[in-house]
Amino acid sequence: MNIYEQIYGSFARQDYGAAADYITELQKKDATEAARLKISLYIEQGDSVQAMTAWQELYKILPNDFFTSFLHARIRFMEGRYVSAYKEIKGIVVPQNKQIGYGEKIANLLGQCSRILGKNQEAAIAYKRAAELASEPALQALEYSNYLFNLHYSGRHRADFLREQASVFGQLVKQAQPFRHVRKKQRVKLRIGYMSADFRRHVCLCFCYDLLTAYDRDTFEVYVYMLGREDEYSYSLQKQVTAWRNLQGLPAQRSAQIIYEDEIDILVDLAGHTKGNGLPIMAYKPALVQVSGIGYFASTGLPEVDYFLGDIYLDGARGEQSQQEFCEKLVILPQSHFCYRPLREVPLPQTSPFRHNGYVTFGSFNNFAKVNDEVLITWCKILMAVPDSHLLLKAAVFDGGETENYMKKRMARLGLPMERVECRGISADYLPEYGDMDIALDTFPYPGGGTSCDALYMGRPLITLAGSSHGERFGYSLLANMGLGELVTHSVTDYIARAVLLASEEGLLQGLHNNLRNIMQRSALRDSTSYMQNIEKAYHQMWKDCFKSL
Repeated sequence: MNIYEQIYGSFARQDYGAAADYITELQKKDATEAARLKISLYIEQGDSVQAMTAWQELYKILPNDFFTSFLHARIRFMEGRYVSAYKEIKGIVVPQNKQIGYGEKIANLLGQCSRILGKNQEAAIAYKRAAELASEPALQALEYSNYLFNLHYSGRHRADFLREQASVFGQLVKQAQPFRHVRKKQRVKLRIGYMSADFRRHVCLCFCYDLLTAYDRDTFEVYVYMLGREDEYSYSLQKQVTAWRNLQGLPAQRSAQIIYEDEIDILVDLAGHTKGNGLPIMAYKPALVQVSGIGYFASTGLPEVDYFLGDIYLDGARGEQSQQEFCEKLVILPQSHFCYRPLREVPLPQTSPFRHNGYVTFGSFNNFAKVNDEVLITWCKILMAVPDSHLLLKAAVFDGGETENYMKKRMARLGLPMERVECRGISADYLPEYGDMDIALDTFPYPGGGTSCDALYMGRPLITLAGSSHGERFGYSLLANMGLGELVTHSVTDYIARAVLLASEEGLLQGLHNNLRNIMQRSALRDSTSYMQNIEKAYHQMWKDCFKSL
């Protein structure tokens, strides 16, 4: 193994001490590459100050090199200076003979900056370009996952377009040789595997906690395949499942081999094309039946994935609403496709803001990449129609500095009365801050997920706009399952009118603040018993259908 492989291997293992030693050794042979890798080492460790100091040394050696410029932009990104990073990355010209590999890194950074700054179409294009310029198949698949995920930020798309774009991913991982499954004697218990990088303090855990812990132990065994770092939530889950395997950092083929040797009957992917996903593992078909859903809202594009979880509100009673979007067969649950459980209990707010403020406060705590210009213009119209009303926004882009200024100028340019808009930065324990808003406004066409559930849990009504695709109807499913269909709208005009009307009905608004948590608690969204009966019935049917075909 040469010194470069030693360095990259140390990075992969997060053994930064060893990486530093190897870089020092490399400096004797290749000072320029050692200087570049030293910057990367500090970036990996999250040390922007040391990274910039190391960059200044590289600049003395190679001031006009395109990769020197890229590393500077990368440090700016790390500092949260996304506007500066975006401007720098846009000015970089990659030599033609360096496009493969280097071009991928630059396109990826452009995609990240564009998404954060609300330039969603540019972000999707950049990620697709990154996939085209990736130097090896695993990286190509990762970048294409980024592209597919960001398509949903970039606007409404035809169902056939979404399906076609997803199916390309299946072609990118077709070198994976699926395992051969032979007919075996059925066990007494079905063995279910769940795979994600988010079995930790993460919004996805709010949607899948009961899957992992409330299963029928007389009929099922549950194996969990963790693809990321563990925390106290992970450690608690480990005690409640049949088996726990952490596959973080393992090659896809080796991970698939482990799952195959565990003799999993049904493998359920809970991440789709989100960060750290295990879809390249699914391409090896380590389980006889494979399913995706809950953590992602569109087709995986993998022919090796047999089913996708849906429900009657997302997809129609027989899947007629959105089957055309999917390569997989939709499994339609009779109520919600997930069961919500907050990660911790938080008291309801004691008072309603409109009572002590004298005006109604609308709000959104969604990822601001979902807040496109159409959404901002719509929110502006609501503020103008409700005298003295305010808008409370909470997102990472409001953590201060140039990005916050950029976003505030963008909102002002679109006409929002900024003296009535409050912007707050991100924080871990944000649930109590829902007590500072009266009405939550959903984003569209990409709706909220965890933040929508959290708002309702904290007693705040949600106005949502139901779209035509599976992913655009999350808010509709959420509210329909709670019996609150009157908060669902089907046009921008109706969305504005419904928000304005609710703001004018003080008695109704107060009643919702007081009772929404109880309504949610009594609904299908919190009915773990019924949910698990429905999902386990679906698992039995999948297995029965598959076993008949063997």
